[in-house]
Amino acid sequence: MKNYLISFCLLIVFTACNTTKTAMRTSENDAATHQAELSAKYLDAKRTILPPEKLAKLQKLGGLPFYTIDPAYRVTADLERFEDPEVITMQTSSTRLAKYEIFAQATFELNGETVSVPLYRSLRVDIAPKYQNLLFLPFKDHTSGKATYGGGRYLDLPIPNGNKLVIDFNKAYHPYCAYTTGYSCPVVPEDNHLDLAVEAGIKMADLGEH
Repeated sequence: MKNYLISFCLLIVFTACNTTKTAMRTSENDAATHQAELSAKYLDAKRTILPPEKLAKLQKLGGLPFYTIDPAYRVTADLERFEDPEVITMQTSSTRLAKYEIFAQATFELNGETVSVPLYRSLRVDIAPKYQNLLFLPFKDHTSGKATYGGGRYLDLPIPNGNKLVIDFNKAYHPYCAYTTGYSCPVVPEDNHLDLAVEAGIKMADLGEH
């Protein structure tokens, strides 16, 4: 009986470990797919925003550069939804002003620090259907202006059913303004400046000045 209980306990531990490893592999594959699709979009002459000379440079690089995928940068945040969201006007890189509502406050642990940032939902009436149920997380961190774009990076997050939200910084991407002119990109609000280095997601590609 004793040996049976020991075997049963070991089986539970083994199963739990395998489940955790499988979940980690799934999330890593998901981030890798996201990065590959983003890079492919920029490399595709029919879809890219890059002018020919920059596209040629990116093709020589073999695609967009990213940090190595790190599961430590995939966090689960506690979500505080606001019943009466504040509407703000977000500055952009052009004269356009973007209207957003502060949908919720996300709080999570990252690099040993407790981080709390607002999440936004666009109020554009002409927003594309694929973005209608997404939250916008713009952020700057200690890599901004160094390994990543000085204007910060973005994340698009599906609105969850409950009050927990998975935030995967391995999926962080640059606004179009990081690569070329002619676009109107939201400026990261002060409340979304992180006092730490987020070494995950997109890195800056050396494609020359724009």
